[in-house]
Amino acid sequence: MAPPLVSVIVPTYNRATLVSRAIESVLHQTYANFELVVVDDASTDDTETVVRGYDDERVTYLCHGTNRRVSAARNTGIEYASGDYLAFLDDDDEWLPTKLERQIRHIEAANRTVGMVYCWMEYHDGETPVRQYRPQLEGDIFEETVGGQPIGACSTLVVRDDVVDEVGGFDESLPRGNDGDFIRRVARESRVEYVPEVLVRHYVDHEYERITDETSESIANAIKANEAKLKKFATELDEKPALKGEIYARLGLRHCQLGHYLTGMRYHLKAVRQDPLNPEIYKQQAVTLHRLLTRRP
Repeated sequence: MAPPLVSVIVPTYNRATLVSRAIESVLHQTYANFELVVVDDASTDDTETVVRGYDDERVTYLCHGTNRRVSAARNTGIEYASGDYLAFLDDDDEWLPTKLERQIRHIEAANRTVGMVYCWMEYHDGETPVRQYRPQLEGDIFEETVGGQPIGACSTLVVRDDVVDEVGGFDESLPRGNDGDFIRRVARESRVEYVPEVLVRHYVDHEYERITDETSESIANAIKANEAKLKKFATELDEKPALKGEIYARLGLRHCQLGHYLTGMRYHLKAVRQDPLNPEIYKQQAVTLHRLLTRRP
């Protein structure tokens, strides 16, 4: 019996100088039964020339007529894909050679209730490793992912195609946090396991690593992401008041960071109603009240 086909989806936009690294890391996989779908999100550089330069029948180039952002590009790849499993790779990341082999072997041996397998990831500055990310969540991890415990980026995932269909792909309405949103919805529908090996390299620069201050835009995006959680997972959260309280408290804090103190207080009060015995909520509420009275950000 032939090994299962894996559809590898690489969204890209104006990364002609980087996308080759991602593509070649797929072509050099020890697991050979894959199709590589590169979705160009209306690049204005030489991305098309670079991708079409690969003389390999497994490589397919698709292009959007207008820029629609990464989630739309991934969804275009999903619509084209014909594999039993889907794997995603960002255009500035790369896989280590045994990535697909290790993960396909794992998910094929797992119970059918396992719909997704992830692996560990290494942050790299282009010259040396910066740090590694080694989460160890598995099983029914929906509550942990909604609570804000990430398992990594999309580049670490292998997902059964029927599970991707069930969750409806990526949410194109979200400005940020698309990876986490997708992972949460998959975790709601299936069990998750991991391969305890670093099989993905994610490139960052030192300036990125030094940034610790959040911008107003990033805080606003965090608010949108948490509001999306409340909407998408309303039924599940109604059964988990403590978790719902954490999300309300997080929204309260974020609004305070933007100077929206009254809105922040309203969310903190909602948090207290959900989980009145959580001391962390009261601590955040005290900070919010102090900032409201002193009008300090």
